[in-house]
Amino acid sequence: MTHPVDRLSDDELYALLKTVDTDGFPADIDQLWHVERNRYRETLRRIPPAANPKATLLDLGSSRPWFPFFTKLLGYERLVLNTAYPESGMVDPRLGVSNAVPPHVSMSVFDVECDPFPYPDDSFDVITCLEVLEHLAIDPMAMMAEINRVLKPDGVFVLSTPNAVRYSNVVKILLAEQPLGWTPYNGMDSNRHNREYAPHEVENLYQAAGITPYEISTFGSKHRGFRREVLKYVVAAGLLALRSGRPSMRQDVILIAGRKTSSVVDRRPEWLYFEAAEYVHAAKRRVQKQRKMSKPAEEDGLPILLGKGSARVIPHKDKSLHAQEIV
Repeated sequence: MTHPVDRLSDDELYALLKTVDTDGFPADIDQLWHVERNRYRETLRRIPPAANPKATLLDLGSSRPWFPFFTKLLGYERLVLNTAYPESGMVDPRLGVSNAVPPHVSMSVFDVECDPFPYPDDSFDVITCLEVLEHLAIDPMAMMAEINRVLKPDGVFVLSTPNAVRYSNVVKILLAEQPLGWTPYNGMDSNRHNREYAPHEVENLYQAAGITPYEISTFGSKHRGFRREVLKYVVAAGLLALRSGRPSMRQDVILIAGRKTSSVVDRRPEWLYFEAAEYVHAAKRRVQKQRKMSKPAEEDGLPILLGKGSARVIPHKDKSLHAQEIV
């Protein structure tokens, strides 16, 4: 069966993107389309269309440009958009699309690796996590375990993340540059890349979380100048001669889709966690948790002022804005 995204030309897909409300959005939609149109098409192709009007989708780490694709293209009328930074403008609870009947949408504010997801077990048919995994700094399997809990049996989980072993990273090392992408300090603790993953590592994350991958691929290879392009072909030939992984797994972005097939298999994979450090910091975390729980109840849930004209919602188990109504 032809996927809905394959029925649209690039111009039609762009026209659909332009229907999203951009009031307060901190990026230029036209520029995003120019740079990322291949990402939109490749990612959307892995997300199954809504099977029926009651199908539910949770998008972790949401950004507005995906909204019209989820609703008008894929047909999801029951949608939850997650963010940890409601003040950023990336997602807005009043979000809408031009010339469309408003779907049943809510915005839910929580930290995907620190907070329990505010939904019952087996709530969602589809969960997406697009360009979020690389930002996690504390406990990525906490997110994966919660995804397993709220995803329905046989539900689909689609994730995209930068490929740590992409050709361009090998070229950077040859040019004596650090390879990690998006490293500027910008005042937001989770808005930098804390760890990028190789394709087999993302596959291992899925399996540890009780989600069986049915497709894993990489895509994208941005032009980065003549010298780098020449080096990229030299690198590709050298890695092929060394039999160092499949060439198809060396593109810029990892895309993986899988279905929930069991409960969590391994909550703390040894290859991912440094247990000695965990023991050192365990007592500190317990003290911090006790202090948090001892705050006066009347203060719980109030905004913390970060500066003139800005606020950040206190992490709280019930921060969702009518999110429970979606499921």
